[in-house]
Amino acid sequence: MSPLDTATVADTEQILAVAQEVFAALIDDGEVLLMEAEPLGPVDDVVVAWVDMTRADSPFGIRTSVRAPREDAYAVVRALLRMTPGEEVTEDDLVDAFGEIANVVGGNLKSLLPEHAVLSLPTVATAPTMGDELIAQVGLAWRDAALTICLWTIS
Repeated sequence: MSPLDTATVADTEQILAVAQEVFAALIDDGEVLLMEAEPLGPVDDVVVAWVDMTRADSPFGIRTSVRAPREDAYAVVRALLRMTPGEEVTEDDLVDAFGEIANVVGGNLKSLLPEHAVLSLPTVATAPTMGDELIAQVGLAWRDAALTICLWTIS
């Protein structure tokens, strides 16, 4: 049982392209407003959403996580849910919408794998999640918000 082939999904240009497509389609009405930036450093109040790609015949997989400071995650949620700029984001809104971003980014990356893999349901938490080994990291700037997408191997 070998791990999933990470060559295509761990390409930072490919991750950026997928993230730009997702934001353009779901949030920005076709405009590409998401740009590459420096990855986030340590953040006190962070929100992380992730999905895992696994194969039935292997204990190994790939975790795709999207991480942002809470206020930046709220900005993404407000845009995705078409809320007004100051509208309150509930915990349910955060879990649903920020989890959906991780789900769609992870699903699009999964489709690039040469082998069949299953995608988990998204998980959203306030603590950074990691895997066994960081295989790719892309910092993103969207409007005034900062996000980072990370790919980890998991076992």
